[in-house]
Amino acid sequence: MRRPAPAAAPQPRRASRSAPPGSRACAGGDASVRRALMRRSGCRKMPGSLGVVEMHPVAPHVPGPVPSDASAAPLVEAAGSATRLRAWAPLVAVLALAAPPLFAHLGEPALWEDEGDTAVFARAIVRSGLPVAWDGQTLSDSDFGGRLVRFGGELVMVGTPWLCYYATAASFALFGETRAAARLPFALAGLATVALLYTGVRRVTGDRRAALAAALLLASSAQFLLFTRDSRHYALNMLLTLAVLGAFLRLRERPRSPWFAASAVLLFHAQILPALACVAACGALATLHPGFRDLRRPFAASLPWIAAGTVPWLWISWRETGENWTALGALAELPARTSQLGLESLVAVPWLGWAAFLPLVRRRLGPGDRRLLALAAAFVAAVFALAPLALSSTLLSVLGLRYVCGLLPVAAGASGVLVARASGGSRALLAAGIALFGLTHLAGGALPWLALGESRTLGSRVYANVPRETSWKLWNLELWALLRGLGRPDPGTAARLAGWLREHAAPGEPFVTNYSWDNVAFETGLPVRMLVSDDAPVRAAARAAGIPETAFSLDGVAWVVWRHGLPGLQGWTLPRIRAELAAQGAALTARARFPETQWENRPELAWHRFPGVGYPFAPGRLGSAGMRYRDAVIYRVVRPARAEPSTPPERAAEGAP
Repeated sequence: MRRPAPAAAPQPRRASRSAPPGSRACAGGDASVRRALMRRSGCRKMPGSLGVVEMHPVAPHVPGPVPSDASAAPLVEAAGSATRLRAWAPLVAVLALAAPPLFAHLGEPALWEDEGDTAVFARAIVRSGLPVAWDGQTLSDSDFGGRLVRFGGELVMVGTPWLCYYATAASFALFGETRAAARLPFALAGLATVALLYTGVRRVTGDRRAALAAALLLASSAQFLLFTRDSRHYALNMLLTLAVLGAFLRLRERPRSPWFAASAVLLFHAQILPALACVAACGALATLHPGFRDLRRPFAASLPWIAAGTVPWLWISWRETGENWTALGALAELPARTSQLGLESLVAVPWLGWAAFLPLVRRRLGPGDRRLLALAAAFVAAVFALAPLALSSTLLSVLGLRYVCGLLPVAAGASGVLVARASGGSRALLAAGIALFGLTHLAGGALPWLALGESRTLGSRVYANVPRETSWKLWNLELWALLRGLGRPDPGTAARLAGWLREHAAPGEPFVTNYSWDNVAFETGLPVRMLVSDDAPVRAAARAAGIPETAFSLDGVAWVVWRHGLPGLQGWTLPRIRAELAAQGAALTARARFPETQWENRPELAWHRFPGVGYPFAPGRLGSAGMRYRDAVIYRVVRPARAEPSTPPERAAEGAP
């Protein structure tokens, strides 16, 4: 007699679309949500089921109904919140690391010359709404009136884009006219740059490790930190460069998004050259690169809006803007300019690291990685194509990456992708790659600097800025010097001059100087007279605007602050000043003298003076103190009506605090 076949074992049943939300979440969705619901409802994976799940009680278990929507919802929300926190924890950690060096002791040191220019015109904006040059006592312009035009009966500064001035003015209006308030908007922009770099790399590549590496590399750059702690356009330049490039990539998802055009216009009004480089890079990719050709139409549609937001400014300020540039005069100058830019880029672009890592990780790159690297390469190429056309090799050696500091976050983004791909998922290798690129110069300038030895002239037109000590060539010691020097008093000449005048000059007493008048005027509140040639165009413009001739004269001047290590101004020398004062029956008497340090707080690494360290890029023959100049001297103008005893020369030095 044939036995009946055994009954088939019940097969696991897939969760249907109509299954309760709790069981449906066990079968798919976020892993953390599945785990939470499996623990709550007894859901477990069946062996060999390839992820198909069945509701099985996990002993001990009291049979009961499947969790309802109401009971499962809190678990789903809690698991989702935990996932979001874990996703953003790396960014929060990086921002926490970056914030102290960005914001600590923002009020120190004193404003340097270009920061004084920002502060003076920001103060004018607070009072009148425009960067007006004449405030009733002082005619301000660091370029001897070359950036001023008549507008509405006033002389207005148009030679430098206005965005950084209005950002500083907003800070002054909120927090008062202080050094810290002058720098606060740019420190905030620096922090936003780190955040935008992290989110941008993560969105394009889909990899938190690459985003973390990029953000850490940027935050560990001393050059980045110096730029963002400066009351100038540099931080806005870097932030908006990332914004333009990121908005370009998003045109694929949102072809009608206005943010690409808007961010390009904002970048233009922070600094013109990087805006041109960004638009040129994006246009080249959309035209030539197969992976970006679908962006041709949205890119082209954005161009009229960009033109509408930029061309009027160029029409108003073209001549005045050119005061800051040195256009290419002959093709023979191009190699020297390009070479100089290449040398300056060593503080931002790890050329050697890119050359070594790119072949190793080429097969590991995903589509998002390739898009990001292509965009970074296009931007770097655009910078090297355009910057030498506007900036001479001499200007580049002095200004460094000031106009194209967007290279810093763009290079950090590309380096972060390469480091993450080279790590192959290993946390130890990821940390090692970040340390290699961020804490040493081995991936960047180490080899060229070792070969060059120290700062020196190459040929007739190129100057190589090189760290003096071997340890500075190999390790990122400038970061340590910057962190250690925060809040450490180390006043330079301008700060000492301003401090002495605050103590000894009466309110409203005018002074003249041959250098750094804007920052000294801002720090002291004293009016300053502009020393220009008799035929300077600004004189006629001032007369047309109703500005009195005393703005350019020595009448009533109480102090002469003379930087003997620097040249005179447009024909004005100290002997000429003495002669003109003598014609008025006045004389000069020395009251204080100070060692000349010139640009002690400039943001470029090669020209920055670190407290306790000095100038690490000064050549060996000069040492850490840098070049020795003649002292700066403060002279009192002694007029017949208020004659004062002359300070003997040997006592003048004792007048220095």
